[in-house]
Amino acid sequence: MPEAKRLLVLNVDRDNDLGEKAKVKGPIVGRKENVEAATKFSVADPTDTDGNTIFEAVKTADELRKDGYEVEVVTITGDSGLGYAADREVVKQLEKVIEQFHPEACIFISDGASDDQVIPLIQSRVRINRVQSVVVKQTKELEKTYFVLLEKLREPHFARIVFGIPGLLLILAFFFQELGVRIFMGVLGAYLLFKGFGFEERILNRLSRSQLSFERVSFIFYFAAAVLGLVSVSLAISRYSTLQQEGVTNVAKMAAWTLKDFLLLFPIAVLLVLAGQFAEMAGKYTVAQKYQLPSFAVSAVAVILLWLNANNAADWVIGTLSFSDFFLFLLFSIVTMYLVIYLARRFKHGYMARMQLEGKEVYTEVGGFIGKIAGINKKQETFLVQTKSGQKIDFFFDHITHLGDKVIIRY
Repeated sequence: MPEAKRLLVLNVDRDNDLGEKAKVKGPIVGRKENVEAATKFSVADPTDTDGNTIFEAVKTADELRKDGYEVEVVTITGDSGLGYAADREVVKQLEKVIEQFHPEACIFISDGASDDQVIPLIQSRVRINRVQSVVVKQTKELEKTYFVLLEKLREPHFARIVFGIPGLLLILAFFFQELGVRIFMGVLGAYLLFKGFGFEERILNRLSRSQLSFERVSFIFYFAAAVLGLVSVSLAISRYSTLQQEGVTNVAKMAAWTLKDFLLLFPIAVLLVLAGQFAEMAGKYTVAQKYQLPSFAVSAVAVILLWLNANNAADWVIGTLSFSDFFLFLLFSIVTMYLVIYLARRFKHGYMARMQLEGKEVYTEVGGFIGKIAGINKKQETFLVQTKSGQKIDFFFDHITHLGDKVIIRY
Protein backbone atom coordinates (compact mmCIF):
# COMPACT_ATOMS: atom_id res chain seq x y z
CA MET A 1 0.00 0.00 0.00
CA PRO A 2 1.52 3.39 -1.00
CA GLU A 3 2.35 5.88 1.74
CA ALA A 4 -0.51 8.25 2.54
CA LYS A 5 0.38 11.88 1.78
CA ARG A 6 -2.98 13.52 2.49
CA LEU A 7 -3.41 13.29 6.27
CA LEU A 8 -6.11 14.28 8.73
CA VAL A 9 -4.93 15.12 12.24
CA LEU A 10 -8.05 14.41 14.25
CA ASN A 11 -8.98 15.24 17.83
CA VAL A 12 -12.32 14.06 19.29
CA ASP A 13 -14.08 15.70 22.22
CA ARG A 14 -16.69 12.95 22.70
CA ASP A 15 -18.44 14.52 25.73
CA ASN A 16 -18.60 17.96 24.04
CA ASP A 17 -16.77 19.92 26.75
CA LEU A 18 -15.94 22.50 24.07
CA GLY A 19 -19.61 23.19 23.50
CA GLU A 20 -20.64 23.03 27.16
CA LYS A 21 -17.83 25.16 28.60
CA ALA A 22 -16.54 27.34 25.76
CA LYS A 23 -19.66 27.43 23.52
CA VAL A 24 -17.61 26.26 20.54
CA LYS A 25 -19.39 24.02 18.02
CA GLY A 26 -17.73 21.27 16.02
CA PRO A 27 -16.35 20.44 13.62
CA ILE A 28 -13.47 22.88 14.09
CA VAL A 29 -11.41 22.82 10.88
CA GLY A 30 -8.04 24.54 10.33
CA ARG A 31 -5.02 25.57 12.35
CA LYS A 32 -6.20 29.07 13.22
CA GLU A 33 -9.68 27.90 14.23
CA ASN A 34 -8.30 25.14 16.47
CA VAL A 35 -5.84 27.44 18.20
CA GLU A 36 -8.63 29.94 18.89
CA ALA A 37 -10.93 27.18 20.18
CA ALA A 38 -8.21 25.72 22.43
CA THR A 39 -7.38 29.16 23.82
CA LYS A 40 -11.03 29.94 24.49
CA PHE A 41 -11.53 26.57 26.16
CA SER A 42 -8.39 26.87 28.30
CA VAL A 43 -9.61 30.25 29.57
CA ALA A 44 -13.03 28.77 30.34
CA ASP A 45 -11.55 25.76 32.18
CA PRO A 46 -7.76 25.73 32.67
CA THR A 47 -7.91 22.39 34.55
CA ASP A 48 -9.34 20.34 31.66
CA THR A 49 -6.94 18.46 29.35
CA ASP A 50 -9.08 18.89 26.21
CA GLY A 51 -7.40 22.24 25.50
CA ASN A 52 -3.96 20.63 25.67
CA THR A 53 -5.12 17.89 23.30
CA ILE A 54 -6.11 20.46 20.67
CA PHE A 55 -2.74 22.20 20.98
CA GLU A 56 -1.05 18.79 20.58
CA ALA A 57 -3.06 18.19 17.39
CA VAL A 58 -1.98 21.58 16.01
CA LYS A 59 1.67 20.86 16.88
CA THR A 60 1.50 17.43 15.20
CA ALA A 61 -0.03 18.96 12.07
CA ASP A 62 2.74 21.60 11.92
CA GLU A 63 5.43 18.91 12.16
CA LEU A 64 3.83 16.83 9.41
CA ARG A 65 3.60 19.86 7.09
CA LYS A 66 7.34 20.43 7.54
CA ASP A 67 7.89 16.83 6.40
CA GLY A 68 6.01 17.52 3.16
CA TYR A 69 2.59 16.07 3.97
CA GLU A 70 -0.69 17.72 3.02
CA VAL A 71 -2.39 18.06 6.39
CA GLU A 72 -5.66 19.33 7.84
CA VAL A 73 -6.18 19.57 11.61
CA VAL A 74 -9.72 19.01 12.85
CA THR A 75 -11.51 18.79 16.20
CA ILE A 76 -14.94 17.18 16.27
CA THR A 77 -17.34 17.14 19.19
CA GLY A 78 -19.92 14.68 20.50
CA ASP A 79 -22.64 15.06 23.09
CA SER A 80 -22.55 15.61 26.86
CA GLY A 81 -24.88 12.61 27.33
CA LEU A 82 -22.23 10.28 25.82
CA GLY A 83 -23.52 6.92 24.54
CA TYR A 84 -25.31 6.71 21.19
CA ALA A 85 -26.05 10.46 21.01
CA ALA A 86 -22.34 11.30 21.26
CA ASP A 87 -21.29 8.64 18.74
CA ARG A 88 -23.93 9.75 16.23
CA GLU A 89 -22.78 13.38 16.43
CA VAL A 90 -19.12 12.33 16.09
CA VAL A 91 -19.95 10.26 12.98
CA LYS A 92 -22.01 13.09 11.49
CA GLN A 93 -19.18 15.62 11.85
CA LEU A 94 -16.48 13.15 10.76
CA GLU A 95 -18.32 12.27 7.56
CA LYS A 96 -18.73 15.97 6.79
CA VAL A 97 -14.97 16.53 7.20
CA ILE A 98 -14.05 13.45 5.13
CA GLU A 99 -16.38 14.57 2.33
CA GLN A 100 -14.68 17.99 2.22
CA PHE A 101 -11.01 17.00 2.69
CA HIS A 102 -10.87 13.39 1.33
CA PRO A 103 -7.97 12.22 3.57
CA GLU A 104 -5.93 9.13 2.72
CA ALA A 105 -5.21 8.41 6.40
CA CYS A 106 -5.68 9.84 9.86
CA ILE A 107 -3.57 10.65 12.92
CA PHE A 108 -5.81 10.33 15.99
CA ILE A 109 -4.89 12.54 18.95
CA SER A 110 -6.37 11.34 22.24
CA ASP A 111 -6.19 12.15 25.93
CA GLY A 112 -7.60 8.70 26.71
CA ALA A 113 -10.80 8.16 28.70
CA SER A 114 -14.00 8.04 26.65
CA ASP A 115 -12.47 9.55 23.48
CA ASP A 116 -10.71 6.25 22.64
CA GLN A 117 -14.12 4.54 22.35
CA VAL A 118 -14.73 6.22 18.98
CA ILE A 119 -11.69 4.59 17.34
CA PRO A 120 -13.78 1.82 15.66
CA LEU A 121 -16.15 4.49 14.28
CA ILE A 122 -13.20 6.37 12.78
CA GLN A 123 -11.49 3.25 11.40
CA SER A 124 -14.63 2.27 9.48
CA ARG A 125 -14.43 5.55 7.55
CA VAL A 126 -10.75 6.43 7.25
CA ARG A 127 -7.54 4.49 7.92
CA ILE A 128 -5.83 5.38 11.23
CA ASN A 129 -2.04 5.42 10.81
CA ARG A 130 -1.25 6.41 14.39
CA VAL A 131 -2.95 6.93 17.74
CA GLN A 132 -1.12 9.59 19.71
CA SER A 133 -1.91 9.92 23.41
CA VAL A 134 -1.52 13.21 25.27
CA VAL A 135 -0.27 12.96 28.85
CA VAL A 136 -0.31 16.22 30.81
CA LYS A 137 2.49 16.45 33.36
CA GLN A 138 1.20 16.87 36.90
CA THR A 139 2.62 17.53 40.34
CA LYS A 140 1.19 16.59 43.74
CA GLU A 141 -0.79 13.74 42.15
CA LEU A 142 -2.77 12.74 45.24
CA GLU A 143 -3.86 16.30 45.89
CA LYS A 144 -4.96 16.82 42.30
CA THR A 145 -6.83 13.49 42.12
CA TYR A 146 -9.39 14.89 44.56
CA PHE A 147 -10.19 17.80 42.24
CA VAL A 148 -10.28 15.55 39.17
CA LEU A 149 -12.88 13.34 40.87
CA LEU A 150 -14.98 16.37 41.79
CA GLU A 151 -14.85 17.56 38.18
CA LYS A 152 -15.91 14.15 36.87
CA LEU A 153 -18.88 14.05 39.24
CA ARG A 154 -20.26 17.14 37.50
CA GLU A 155 -20.53 15.25 34.22
CA PRO A 156 -24.05 13.81 33.64
CA HIS A 157 -22.83 10.31 32.77
CA PHE A 158 -21.03 9.85 36.10
CA ALA A 159 -23.52 11.86 38.15
CA ARG A 160 -26.36 9.52 37.17
CA ILE A 161 -24.44 6.54 38.56
CA VAL A 162 -22.84 8.08 41.66
CA PHE A 163 -25.89 10.10 42.78
CA GLY A 164 -28.77 8.49 40.89
CA ILE A 165 -28.39 4.92 42.22
CA PRO A 166 -28.14 5.89 45.94
CA GLY A 167 -31.02 8.33 45.36
CA LEU A 168 -33.19 5.50 44.05
CA LEU A 169 -32.31 3.39 47.10
CA LEU A 170 -33.31 6.16 49.51
CA ILE A 171 -36.66 6.76 47.77
CA LEU A 172 -37.55 3.06 47.70
CA ALA A 173 -36.49 2.63 51.34
CA PHE A 174 -38.64 5.63 52.33
CA PHE A 175 -41.81 4.33 50.65
CA PHE A 176 -41.40 0.56 51.10
CA GLN A 177 -38.92 0.27 54.01
CA GLU A 178 -37.31 -3.21 54.02
CA LEU A 179 -39.21 -4.24 50.90
CA GLY A 180 -37.82 -1.17 49.12
CA VAL A 181 -34.25 -2.33 49.85
CA ARG A 182 -35.06 -5.72 48.31
CA ILE A 183 -36.61 -4.08 45.25
CA PHE A 184 -33.52 -1.93 44.88
CA MET A 185 -31.21 -4.95 45.13
CA GLY A 186 -33.24 -6.68 42.42
CA VAL A 187 -33.16 -3.63 40.14
CA LEU A 188 -29.43 -3.14 40.75
CA GLY A 189 -28.77 -6.82 40.09
CA ALA A 190 -30.69 -6.65 36.81
CA TYR A 191 -28.78 -3.49 35.81
CA LEU A 192 -25.40 -5.12 36.53
CA LEU A 193 -26.47 -8.20 34.58
CA PHE A 194 -27.50 -6.08 31.59
CA LYS A 195 -24.28 -4.08 31.90
CA GLY A 196 -22.11 -7.18 32.12
CA PHE A 197 -23.60 -8.85 29.03
CA GLY A 198 -23.63 -5.63 26.97
CA PHE A 199 -27.41 -5.24 26.81
CA GLU A 200 -27.39 -1.75 28.36
CA GLU A 201 -25.81 -0.03 25.36
CA ARG A 202 -28.19 -1.76 22.93
CA ILE A 203 -31.22 -0.66 24.95
CA LEU A 204 -29.95 2.92 25.23
CA ASN A 205 -29.25 3.01 21.50
CA ARG A 206 -32.77 1.79 20.71
CA LEU A 207 -34.29 4.34 23.09
CA SER A 208 -32.16 7.10 21.56
CA ARG A 209 -33.49 6.22 18.11
CA SER A 210 -37.10 6.15 19.31
CA GLN A 211 -38.96 9.39 18.67
CA LEU A 212 -41.85 9.61 21.10
CA SER A 213 -44.40 12.15 19.91
CA PHE A 214 -48.14 12.71 20.28
CA GLU A 215 -48.31 12.92 16.49
CA ARG A 216 -46.95 9.39 15.98
CA VAL A 217 -49.35 6.47 15.75
CA SER A 218 -47.15 4.42 18.10
CA PHE A 219 -47.61 6.85 21.00
CA ILE A 220 -50.88 5.34 22.24
CA PHE A 221 -49.34 1.85 22.19
CA TYR A 222 -46.29 2.99 24.19
CA PHE A 223 -48.44 4.93 26.64
CA ALA A 224 -50.69 1.90 27.27
CA ALA A 225 -47.61 -0.33 27.62
CA ALA A 226 -46.09 2.01 30.22
CA VAL A 227 -49.31 2.01 32.25
CA LEU A 228 -49.57 -1.79 32.15
CA GLY A 229 -45.90 -2.08 33.12
CA LEU A 230 -46.40 0.09 36.20
CA VAL A 231 -49.55 -1.84 37.16
CA SER A 232 -47.64 -5.12 36.79
CA VAL A 233 -44.94 -3.96 39.18
CA SER A 234 -47.59 -2.72 41.61
CA LEU A 235 -49.42 -6.07 41.52
CA ALA A 236 -46.18 -7.97 42.16
CA ILE A 237 -45.24 -5.74 45.11
CA SER A 238 -48.75 -6.03 46.54
CA ARG A 239 -48.70 -9.85 46.31
CA TYR A 240 -45.27 -10.02 47.96
CA SER A 241 -46.40 -7.80 50.84
CA THR A 242 -49.57 -9.87 51.32
CA LEU A 243 -47.59 -13.13 51.47
CA GLN A 244 -45.23 -11.64 54.05
CA GLN A 245 -48.16 -10.51 56.20
CA GLU A 246 -49.68 -14.00 55.95
CA GLY A 247 -46.45 -15.47 57.32
CA VAL A 248 -45.40 -17.41 54.21
CA THR A 249 -41.70 -18.31 54.57
CA ASN A 250 -41.13 -20.52 51.53
CA VAL A 251 -38.98 -18.27 49.32
CA ALA A 252 -39.61 -20.30 46.14
CA LYS A 253 -43.40 -20.13 46.52
CA MET A 254 -43.30 -16.43 47.38
CA ALA A 255 -41.28 -15.79 44.22
CA ALA A 256 -43.67 -17.95 42.16
CA TRP A 257 -46.82 -16.14 43.36
CA THR A 258 -45.15 -12.74 42.86
CA LEU A 259 -44.07 -13.75 39.34
CA LYS A 260 -47.59 -14.91 38.44
CA ASP A 261 -49.09 -11.56 39.44
CA PHE A 262 -46.37 -9.70 37.56
CA LEU A 263 -47.04 -11.77 34.44
CA LEU A 264 -50.75 -10.98 34.43
CA LEU A 265 -50.20 -7.78 32.44
CA PHE A 266 -46.49 -7.24 31.77
CA PRO A 267 -46.28 -9.51 28.66
CA ILE A 268 -49.24 -7.61 27.23
CA ALA A 269 -47.24 -4.41 27.72
CA VAL A 270 -44.32 -5.91 25.75
CA LEU A 271 -46.69 -7.02 22.97
CA LEU A 272 -48.13 -3.48 22.84
CA VAL A 273 -44.62 -2.08 22.33
CA LEU A 274 -44.13 -4.51 19.43
CA ALA A 275 -47.55 -3.56 18.06
CA GLY A 276 -46.59 0.13 18.23
CA GLN A 277 -43.37 -0.51 16.30
CA PHE A 278 -45.26 -2.55 13.73
CA ALA A 279 -47.93 0.18 13.33
CA GLU A 280 -45.18 2.80 12.90
CA MET A 281 -43.49 0.69 10.26
CA ALA A 282 -46.77 -0.01 8.42
CA GLY A 283 -47.41 3.74 8.24
CA LYS A 284 -44.26 4.27 6.15
CA TYR A 285 -44.18 0.90 4.41
CA THR A 286 -41.11 0.43 2.20
CA VAL A 287 -39.16 -2.43 0.69
CA ALA A 288 -36.73 -2.35 3.61
CA GLN A 289 -39.56 -2.55 6.15
CA LYS A 290 -41.05 -5.60 4.39
CA TYR A 291 -37.79 -7.44 5.07
CA GLN A 292 -38.23 -6.80 8.81
CA LEU A 293 -41.78 -8.24 9.04
CA PRO A 294 -40.64 -11.75 10.10
CA SER A 295 -38.68 -10.21 12.99
CA PHE A 296 -41.92 -8.92 14.51
CA ALA A 297 -43.49 -12.38 14.20
CA VAL A 298 -40.48 -14.01 15.88
CA SER A 299 -40.48 -11.45 18.70
CA ALA A 300 -44.23 -11.78 19.31
CA VAL A 301 -44.11 -15.60 19.41
CA ALA A 302 -41.07 -15.50 21.71
CA VAL A 303 -42.85 -13.16 24.15
CA ILE A 304 -45.98 -15.35 24.23
CA LEU A 305 -44.03 -18.59 24.73
CA LEU A 306 -41.84 -17.08 27.45
CA TRP A 307 -44.98 -15.76 29.13
CA LEU A 308 -46.67 -19.19 29.13
CA ASN A 309 -43.51 -21.06 30.21
CA ALA A 310 -42.76 -18.67 33.05
CA ASN A 311 -46.37 -18.95 34.23
CA ASN A 312 -46.19 -22.76 34.01
CA ALA A 313 -42.93 -22.76 35.97
CA ALA A 314 -44.62 -20.71 38.71
CA ASP A 315 -47.60 -23.11 38.76
CA TRP A 316 -45.21 -26.07 39.05
CA VAL A 317 -43.41 -24.46 42.03
CA ILE A 318 -46.74 -23.66 43.70
CA GLY A 319 -47.97 -27.21 43.09
CA THR A 320 -50.91 -26.65 40.73
CA LEU A 321 -49.12 -28.13 37.68
CA SER A 322 -47.25 -31.42 37.34
CA PHE A 323 -43.63 -31.47 36.22
CA SER A 324 -44.47 -33.71 33.24
CA ASP A 325 -47.00 -31.17 31.90
CA PHE A 326 -44.51 -28.34 32.45
CA PHE A 327 -41.74 -30.27 30.67
CA LEU A 328 -43.93 -31.29 27.70
CA PHE A 329 -45.02 -27.70 27.11
CA LEU A 330 -41.39 -26.57 27.35
CA LEU A 331 -40.44 -29.06 24.60
CA PHE A 332 -43.40 -27.88 22.53
CA SER A 333 -42.22 -24.27 22.94
CA ILE A 334 -38.68 -25.12 21.81
CA VAL A 335 -39.94 -26.88 18.67
CA THR A 336 -42.40 -24.06 17.90
CA MET A 337 -39.73 -21.38 18.34
CA TYR A 338 -37.33 -23.30 16.09
CA LEU A 339 -39.96 -23.58 13.35
CA VAL A 340 -40.87 -19.88 13.58
CA ILE A 341 -37.21 -18.83 13.34
CA TYR A 342 -36.63 -21.25 10.44
CA LEU A 343 -39.61 -19.92 8.49
CA ALA A 344 -38.60 -16.31 9.20
CA ARG A 345 -35.10 -16.95 7.86
CA ARG A 346 -36.47 -18.65 4.75
CA PHE A 347 -38.63 -15.61 4.08
CA LYS A 348 -35.69 -13.25 4.59
CA HIS A 349 -33.32 -15.29 2.42
CA GLY A 350 -35.88 -15.45 -0.39
CA TYR A 351 -36.52 -11.75 -0.12
CA MET A 352 -32.79 -10.98 -0.07
CA ALA A 353 -32.33 -12.72 -3.43
CA ARG A 354 -34.91 -10.37 -5.01
CA MET A 355 -33.43 -7.16 -3.56
CA GLN A 356 -30.57 -6.90 -6.11
CA LEU A 357 -28.39 -4.84 -3.79
CA GLU A 358 -24.93 -5.43 -5.28
CA GLY A 359 -23.38 -2.26 -6.69
CA LYS A 360 -25.74 0.14 -4.94
CA GLU A 361 -24.34 3.10 -3.02
CA VAL A 362 -24.75 3.09 0.77
CA TYR A 363 -25.34 6.24 2.84
CA THR A 364 -25.93 6.90 6.54
CA GLU A 365 -29.10 8.56 7.82
CA VAL A 366 -27.19 11.85 8.13
CA GLY A 367 -26.22 11.74 4.43
CA GLY A 368 -22.64 10.50 4.70
CA PHE A 369 -21.41 8.25 1.89
CA ILE A 370 -19.98 4.93 3.11
CA GLY A 371 -19.33 2.95 -0.09
CA LYS A 372 -20.86 0.44 -2.49
CA ILE A 373 -22.32 -2.98 -1.75
CA ALA A 374 -19.82 -5.62 -2.87
CA GLY A 375 -21.53 -8.81 -1.73
CA ILE A 376 -24.28 -10.47 0.30
CA ASN A 377 -24.02 -13.19 2.97
CA LYS A 378 -27.45 -14.84 3.18
CA LYS A 379 -26.49 -17.18 6.00
CA GLN A 380 -25.38 -14.39 8.34
CA GLU A 381 -27.96 -11.94 6.95
CA THR A 382 -25.31 -9.32 6.21
CA PHE A 383 -24.12 -7.32 3.21
CA LEU A 384 -20.56 -6.24 2.49
CA VAL A 385 -19.79 -2.58 1.76
CA GLN A 386 -16.50 -1.51 0.17
CA THR A 387 -15.45 2.04 1.15
CA LYS A 388 -13.49 4.55 -0.97
CA SER A 389 -10.30 3.59 0.87
CA GLY A 390 -10.79 -0.08 -0.04
CA GLN A 391 -11.93 -1.21 3.41
CA LYS A 392 -14.74 -3.75 3.61
CA ILE A 393 -17.42 -3.51 6.31
CA ASP A 394 -20.22 -5.93 7.14
CA PHE A 395 -23.69 -4.60 7.98
CA PHE A 396 -26.78 -6.50 9.08
CA PHE A 397 -29.84 -6.17 6.84
CA ASP A 398 -31.79 -4.90 9.86
CA HIS A 399 -29.70 -1.70 9.65
CA ILE A 400 -31.39 -0.75 6.36
CA THR A 401 -33.95 2.07 6.79
CA HIS A 402 -34.56 2.86 3.11
CA LEU A 403 -34.04 0.93 -0.08
CA GLY A 404 -34.28 2.44 -3.56
CA ASP A 405 -31.70 3.68 -6.05
CA LYS A 406 -29.44 4.01 -3.02
CA VAL A 407 -29.39 2.24 0.35
CA ILE A 408 -29.69 4.23 3.57
CA ILE A 409 -28.67 2.53 6.80
CA ARG A 410 -28.86 3.30 10.50
CA TYR A 411 -25.22 3.33 11.67
